[in-house]
Amino acid sequence: MSGVKDFSCIGGLEKHIRIVKEMVLFPLMYGDVYAKFNLRPPRGLLFYGPPGTGKTLVASALATECSNSERKVSFISRKGSDCLSKWVGESEKKLEKVFSLAQQSKPCIIFFDEVDGLAPVRSSRQDFVHASVVSTLLALMDGLDNNSEIIVIGATNRIDAIDPALRRPGRFDKELYFPLPCYRGRKEILSVHIKSWKQKPAQKFLAYLASKTLGFCGSDLQALCAEAVMCSIRRNYPQIYTSKSKYHINERNLKVEKEDFLKARQNIVPASHRVVIAPIKSLSCRVQPLLQEDLAAILSRLQVLCPTGMLMSDNITGRAASKSSGCPRLLLCGDDDSHTRHLGPALLHTLEHLPCHVLDVTTLFEETGKATEEAIIQMIKTARRTLPAVLYVPGILTWWSLVNETARVVFTSLICGLDRSVHILVLMTAHCQHVDLPLEIAELYDDNYGEVYEVRSPSLSKRRSFFRQLFFNGGSDDLSDHSSQADLLQILSPKKLKNENNKRLRSYVHSTNFNTLLGTNMKREYASGEGPQKRQKLMSGASSAPSSTEKLFGSQIEDLIETIVLSTDEWPSQLLESLFSTLELTMESNGDLCATVNEYVARYKELTEAKMRAKQEEDLSV
Repeated sequence: MSGVKDFSCIGGLEKHIRIVKEMVLFPLMYGDVYAKFNLRPPRGLLFYGPPGTGKTLVASALATECSNSERKVSFISRKGSDCLSKWVGESEKKLEKVFSLAQQSKPCIIFFDEVDGLAPVRSSRQDFVHASVVSTLLALMDGLDNNSEIIVIGATNRIDAIDPALRRPGRFDKELYFPLPCYRGRKEILSVHIKSWKQKPAQKFLAYLASKTLGFCGSDLQALCAEAVMCSIRRNYPQIYTSKSKYHINERNLKVEKEDFLKARQNIVPASHRVVIAPIKSLSCRVQPLLQEDLAAILSRLQVLCPTGMLMSDNITGRAASKSSGCPRLLLCGDDDSHTRHLGPALLHTLEHLPCHVLDVTTLFEETGKATEEAIIQMIKTARRTLPAVLYVPGILTWWSLVNETARVVFTSLICGLDRSVHILVLMTAHCQHVDLPLEIAELYDDNYGEVYEVRSPSLSKRRSFFRQLFFNGGSDDLSDHSSQADLLQILSPKKLKNENNKRLRSYVHSTNFNTLLGTNMKREYASGEGPQKRQKLMSGASSAPSSTEKLFGSQIEDLIETIVLSTDEWPSQLLESLFSTLELTMESNGDLCATVNEYVARYKELTEAKMRAKQEEDLSV
């Protein structure tokens, strides 16, 4: 994106651009309107957010927009470290020189990038030089008249490091948060970066690529496009790596294919994932038959609990329909831990346009020597700065017993202090039933308002649909892993992938012994005197009448599925997924499916009986 810096070349930040225009350009261009109504124009604007989300890019585009407007607006850009000097008093002189230059060329915009390096928090541990620089900056911003036509913009990704005295109206009037782009934002950013390409990828593929780049910031997506071009060069001109002289590359014939983007995505590690990986992922196609209904029911509850517009990437208008006096809350509990492994991350994926703050064991004990109550306070304070937001507490029982009583009281007090005006969705999961939760946690959620959703073991119909896909859909997760070849096959030739799955099933059925496939059902046929003759006819006529053979195989598979479904009554989803994977491996090796099922059923019974004995012994000891 070199050479193009105006607002039309920024994707996914329409609301931010509108706010910047209202706060910066309009007061400078329409100052007479503010004077008529005796309004004080804003003096400062603070950009903050994760690295690579477009803070400096918006400021650079603002400079271009200022130069292209009818009324010329000057733009002065400085890094935070540019104004610092090792000589006493020299830093203050540089700051005064910047503001003096702005006074001479007003209307003017002063942009300080990495402002946390210029105005850090003043404390007893800070040296005198930084404290003096901060005081000088405060005095210079306070010295701006209401009609001075000078606006100061700061950008930082460490807003906690900025001195609090700067963060008030009259200095930095508004703080603008730059989050990681959502799905629509990522799609727009990709479209911007390939806008100048002669041969662009299809919009359908861009939509797919945007859905598979969760957690990518704008800089990551720019690097993805650059890496895709390099992958195309490596694929078409591998000889340039061995040639000692410059090799001629025909740019007209150079086209970036879909496979180049897929390879490039494997080579790019998002900047956000290098620090912490948020547990955000969509509901995979494999577990959709088990949990799709639960996910839809939870989303319908959130529409009642959350304020209007919070579930979409729009501004919040209205209030929550729930009668609760607190902020929107939802507790996912139950003995089936699919709420923590699948439903919680799937909900975060649906709400990816909201900043997500995770409070779990790793965040509590991440820093050695830091008190857990301090980590809890810091996390909730961070969530309150990025409203609307999501506070995700997965598996609260895993750390509830590890922290002291002070940390528990701090956590419950802070959550209870979030009223309806604070648009934070407190999403919590617990691997137990609601009645078994500790009293302090149970009191945070009221079942009468629909704030508790108990996840139960999959029903018979869900288990039937789940295991049917093993035999009739090939059993593979559709585009669930970015490193698999199924990604490319699904995009380029989805019909071919489906035919491959059907061919795989037919080859398994033809190569598998009937006794292995049907187990007790075949024994019943043999007992009636029809088994051997029927099998001989089928094997002899398999090549001449494949359609009738496939119908019979389908009925036999249905019997096998019914046997599996009846044998897995009240099984948790984790065991069902484990059995699914084992059956899939058994099919690949042409093994005994019935023996696998029987082995799993026997293990589950032994485990259940052992738990019951342990519980009885514990009750007797008490």
